[in-house]
Amino acid sequence: MTAVHVTRAEWLKLRKRPAVWIMIATLALIVVLFGYLALYLLATQAPPEASAGLDRVLVLTILSPQHLPGQVLNIATGFGGALGLILGALSLGSEFTWRTVKTITTQLPRRSALMAGHVTALLAVCTVMTLVAFAAGALGAYGVTVLEPIDAVAPALDDLATAFGVTVLIIGLWCMVGMCLAMLFRGTGWAIGIGLLYTFALEQLLTFLPLDGRAEELLDGALISNNTSALVTWLSPEATQALGGTAVDIDPLQAIMVLLAYLAVAVAISIAVFAHRDIA
Repeated sequence: MTAVHVTRAEWLKLRKRPAVWIMIATLALIVVLFGYLALYLLATQAPPEASAGLDRVLVLTILSPQHLPGQVLNIATGFGGALGLILGALSLGSEFTWRTVKTITTQLPRRSALMAGHVTALLAVCTVMTLVAFAAGALGAYGVTVLEPIDAVAPALDDLATAFGVTVLIIGLWCMVGMCLAMLFRGTGWAIGIGLLYTFALEQLLTFLPLDGRAEELLDGALISNNTSALVTWLSPEATQALGGTAVDIDPLQAIMVLLAYLAVAVAISIAVFAHRDIA
């Protein structure tokens, strides 16, 4: 059995799991509710004290279809990263929980083929998740044009393609991290817990380390959140300005390479551990 056959089998398993579709639908709902509806209501309906600091015109600008790529990227990568991590942890951790790992490994000549197929199927799901998120974003953006006198100008195709690829990369990265943690801890609980803890807390705590000069620069350039924010700022500077975010000064190409490196390391660790681990 080759990696292609494994990919088809893994894709079938993932496609049949309700949890996968729930996470895809959840991300789409988050994009519409938090990326468009909540911002629109805050800018147009909220009292002045509740929307202090928000530029109504600028907010409506980033909600327009022309700025769809950056707005969806901004929302989807934040929440989508957590959902991707859970997806990766569930996909592989469940095999340990259900005690099906030993059965699966006996069906293949090499464990590397199993992992290659598993990774490919997961990245395909991340692509579908991103596609649905952008479709939900388009629904929200064109919905705003119905409510407000905004021109329904379609986004530039190169911006749309770039934002789509970056979103797949970020969600896929966290998915591979979740898979790697599930492999290390042989289950889903610890993998999801530690992954979410790192995502929402540990990286923030690292920024408070008393570092100066080159050490501080290297740490800032190595954090996943900083590189993600740099790409969001690059593709959607208006969103950073409108929502009061902090622009991160990291070269976009460098940010992409750092994120690709994290993804590759997570996959390599998963393959190495799986290849040498005694499956009992």
